[in-house]
Amino acid sequence: MRLIYTFLVLSALILAPVAPARAYTLQYTSNAATTQVHWPTTTINVALSTSFDNPPAFVHATAAQATLAARRALAHWSQAANIQFNVASSANQDVGNDGVSLITIADTPANRTFFGGQGQRPGKANVVFDGNGNITEADVAVNPASTRVDPNTGAEVASFFSTDGTAGSYDLESTLTHEIGHLLGLEHSGIVGATMQPRQGTNGTYNLPNFTTRSLSTDDIAGARAIYGPRAGLGSIAGTATYSNGAVAFGAHVFVEDASTGRVVAGNVTLSNGSYRIDSLPPGQYKVVAEYLDEPVVADQIGSNAGGYSGLSTTGTAAFLTTEAGTASVTADTSTAFNVSVPVGPSAVNATFIGTGSSGQLSKVAVPVVPGTPITILVGGPGLDTVSQLSITSSFFSQPTNIQHMNFGIPVISFDVTPSILTPPGEYDLRLVSPSGQLTYVTGGLTVDLPNGVPAGTNLIDNTQFFVAQHYRDFLSREADTSGLNFWVNNIESCGADANCRAVKQVDTSAAFFLSIEFQETGFLVYKVYKASFGNISGKPVPVSFNQFFPDTQRIGQGVVVGQGNWQQQLEANKQTYVSLFVQRADFRAAHGSQDAATFVDTLFRNAGVTPTTAERNTAIGDFNNAGGGTAGEAAALRSVAESTSVSNANFNQSFVLMQYFGYLRRNPDDPPDNNFDGYNFWLTKLNQFNGDYKQAEMVKAFITSTEYRQRFGS
Repeated sequence: MRLIYTFLVLSALILAPVAPARAYTLQYTSNAATTQVHWPTTTINVALSTSFDNPPAFVHATAAQATLAARRALAHWSQAANIQFNVASSANQDVGNDGVSLITIADTPANRTFFGGQGQRPGKANVVFDGNGNITEADVAVNPASTRVDPNTGAEVASFFSTDGTAGSYDLESTLTHEIGHLLGLEHSGIVGATMQPRQGTNGTYNLPNFTTRSLSTDDIAGARAIYGPRAGLGSIAGTATYSNGAVAFGAHVFVEDASTGRVVAGNVTLSNGSYRIDSLPPGQYKVVAEYLDEPVVADQIGSNAGGYSGLSTTGTAAFLTTEAGTASVTADTSTAFNVSVPVGPSAVNATFIGTGSSGQLSKVAVPVVPGTPITILVGGPGLDTVSQLSITSSFFSQPTNIQHMNFGIPVISFDVTPSILTPPGEYDLRLVSPSGQLTYVTGGLTVDLPNGVPAGTNLIDNTQFFVAQHYRDFLSREADTSGLNFWVNNIESCGADANCRAVKQVDTSAAFFLSIEFQETGFLVYKVYKASFGNISGKPVPVSFNQFFPDTQRIGQGVVVGQGNWQQQLEANKQTYVSLFVQRADFRAAHGSQDAATFVDTLFRNAGVTPTTAERNTAIGDFNNAGGGTAGEAAALRSVAESTSVSNANFNQSFVLMQYFGYLRRNPDDPPDNNFDGYNFWLTKLNQFNGDYKQAEMVKAFITSTEYRQRFGS
């Protein structure tokens, strides 16, 4: 049957003129681009309008569903960066400069006026800041009169919001997540798969719920961390983009791919002086690419009428050819200089649409792909009838097959590709080359964002390879090494079809990642360092948050695969560097100041909740003094305390329970849907009751069979 290809016109998610913002491009107070817009503290007070208690007719959700969507949207950002939202309720309904940072879904004349009759703008943020860039108030609203373009008729028709993926509606959580990014001081991204890209598809795009922008891309996370942290252990790439004639290139989208996986990690748009900076990059090798923003994301959508990108447009800047500039090496806590030169001139090829063969739709939002599942991809745009090469820039994807050239008003290419079952989550680029060597990218046009795209009744976690590989990501923050993957897969598959045997092996395999040397020497050490340094977070029974934990764990684990190469020396070097820099952090200095050896060590043990043995206390004091005191002495003593038997034993069960939430559920214990520590306390009590025996407590089993965990990977 011949497919009819539908071009979907997508809705823009914009900011109010009072204070536009961008991610991962940052908003500035003026075109001098010297002062970023940001909240003055990392604790941000916001209020949910009471409209959430009784959603209006254009929001097809219960009060509980709408409120959960808002709280989850806030949680996405607080999990990504050093941000804490204090959420209250407010009887205010309208966006306005009233001193309340309001999130509202109210259908009021003021809110309708706020959108100016522009129906295809599902959300807006009104951000107010002072001359120093400090945000004093920010409001978020969704459009009471939202519209969409009917894909069959091309007519603009009324739309609405939902939380269940109803076709033709906008996803409420996705809209709020995007607008909260603006509330934080972020603007639009040039990466198609980013939450902060300018357009939002309606549910039904590609015949799927439009849930992918609920979860933040690495580009979104990098933007938030660039402003609010954490940044320790991460690096950056910065430089200037110039045309081949030496003039600066304003508005060039410079982005980087992880050289080992091919995933697009983050990007930045150059300022009027040609400068760019991509922060919050994990150490590693990165391929650097520069592209002219002329669809699927357009330069006009990045810029705003004020700030550092004022006047940016495709008509006001010279076109240039997409350029693969080379490879940059990023190390922790350093900035790598990397300048880019781009050839002036329009490109003969330009991929402006992406879509799927199964839906027959072309659009400008990312296509969800499922590991291990073949998919037919469509890409359309001027000049694509001349394309001689196309690929996905990752070894996790098969080479395209069944390539067909078609024309539906514009040239369209159809091809089949299969992502490996081991394909890591994230965004991937589609790369096309003309016979003359000109390039065009759909940057982040494919996204592995489970469970999006997984067929009903299917769950990838039931695939043993996927199950094991996901544990490497969730607990060791890396992709699986071949020998380790094969060992654990064979451990489970040795059961054959014996369901009981497989269930037991899955639990044991899962628990083994927490108990492994690699995790104990990285993740557990991070837990103990925070505990000894600060005790528990104020008002909470845990010492470290989700967004603090993983960057630090990744830092200690960088380049470490137990049993391979010089892993012990690498681990030791990483530990020394980690604690050395940790004691120099502002929060550590504020907590400890200048203390003598005995006072410092006693404080650490007290924070950790233990009474040390005499030998442990003396060893830590000796390490402080032997290192010469100062920050070197503090680092030596902190590590001695954190690695002591007393501290390890006293904190083992607490950390085991916390890692169930961090690893399996990818959230803090008190994040939605729990919103408190009742679940954490339940499991800690139970694990203590069975003296740390996770099998008798049935803790690991409960988490890996829980609905919340399984829903990460399918139905």
